[in-house]
Amino acid sequence: MEIRQLKYFVTSAELLNFTEAADRCFVTQGTLSQQIKQLENELDILLFDRIGKRVRLTAAGKLFLPYARQTILQSESAKLILSDFKELKTGTICVGVSYALTSYLTKGIAKFSRSYPQIHIEIILETSEVLLKLLDSGKVDFILSYSDIVDERQFEYNLLFQSSLSFVTNRNHSLSQKKQVIFSQLKNEPLALPTKGFNTRRYLDKLYEKENITPKIGLEVNDIATLLEIVKTGLWSTILSTSALMENTNDLIYIPIKEKGKLHNAYIIWAKSIYRKKAAILLAESIN
Repeated sequence: MEIRQLKYFVTSAELLNFTEAADRCFVTQGTLSQQIKQLENELDILLFDRIGKRVRLTAAGKLFLPYARQTILQSESAKLILSDFKELKTGTICVGVSYALTSYLTKGIAKFSRSYPQIHIEIILETSEVLLKLLDSGKVDFILSYSDIVDERQFEYNLLFQSSLSFVTNRNHSLSQKKQVIFSQLKNEPLALPTKGFNTRRYLDKLYEKENITPKIGLEVNDIATLLEIVKTGLWSTILSTSALMENTNDLIYIPIKEKGKLHNAYIIWAKSIYRKKAAILLAESIN
């Protein structure tokens, strides 16, 4: 059993198409099909049902898939352990960050890169929900995200800070002179909110359910900068973590929502099953 065979199997299982899997793996379809057949022969069991040009996982294939993924991750971790014995002169770090924490990440990257200019850094901006999936699959080294603690057996959560929520609105709004508001005051406000993939949105939905409030949501946007521009029109207001409002707020008022329990936690999150590169640890320390 070879790592490349496992990679071919996992890619084929994800795409359920040998032609597309071969393209993604940069091999011919014949090579990919042959390697998967050799893997099945070694395991003495079919992993795929071939139905014409279509393929689907057998029950054995579904059972084998998570173990194949884990073996590939462990193989990559072993390579990283050895490469970390070398000085930090080369290498790549991939960091996932939710939209609201980009400014926070930028400061840490600048500090890190002054000390380790040779390290290549890749940044993926996504919703918290997508970032956790990328972390679990080993496609990012760590993520910065507002989050609820999902599974401490699977992930390690290092608290960065706690942020209050703020009501963000146009300067001409009737509440614009308030120093603070409470959540129940906003139940009749027309709102533009982040889409449901954002952790801030999930957090707000839970608060609305707890308070037995049906919000008046007129618009949903998957980009914070665009959301703030929409609020500037005066047609809608929004609710965001205060730390997301460091930019693009010149024409807006943001009013803290001051109530017990209305704090939002930002974390650096690691996958416990994946090796932590020295460079990634140093970058995380720079962000802290």
